[in-house]
Amino acid sequence: MDPNLISSILEFKSKRNRILGRLLNKSYRYITALASEFLKKEGYDNFKVAHVIILIHIDVEEGLMINTIAQQIGVTKQAISKIIKELLEEGYVYAEKHPTDARASLIRLSEKGAHFMLAWQRCTDHIDTIFKDIVGSKRLEQLKDILGEITEHYEGNMCRIDNDQLFLQ
Repeated sequence: MDPNLISSILEFKSKRNRILGRLLNKSYRYITALASEFLKKEGYDNFKVAHVIILIHIDVEEGLMINTIAQQIGVTKQAISKIIKELLEEGYVYAEKHPTDARASLIRLSEKGAHFMLAWQRCTDHIDTIFKDIVGSKRLEQLKDILGEITEHYEGNMCRIDNDQLFLQ
């Protein structure tokens, strides 16, 4: 192999701990592990990140249709339906007929789902405390602000992610 090519690759690999995607991916894995540990202690053994994502999107007072949840999250109705089924089986949500659309159902948080959401709030506070101990309150808030700007940019440009590809809508 060409020595210049090898040198370029070695230089790139020496900086791999500064690649944003790698840092975000590793951080996500740590957060997921911390959350899973916390929620298990709270009595939630079947925790999945996808469950939390959907529960957060469900309107507490009005409920939501599966199509609406899928649109908000940016995934297919089929993918959401599978996760909703799991949430129904676990008792975190329930479905009821839509008052004006006979073909649709509203997905609502059950009492168990509402309690889970409060446990999730405690969990996120717990994770924030751990990270504040590492980087300090000010830097953690700066990190959240920066990541918020990035996500708002893409959400503002009506992007969706499908099969790990970014699409402008």
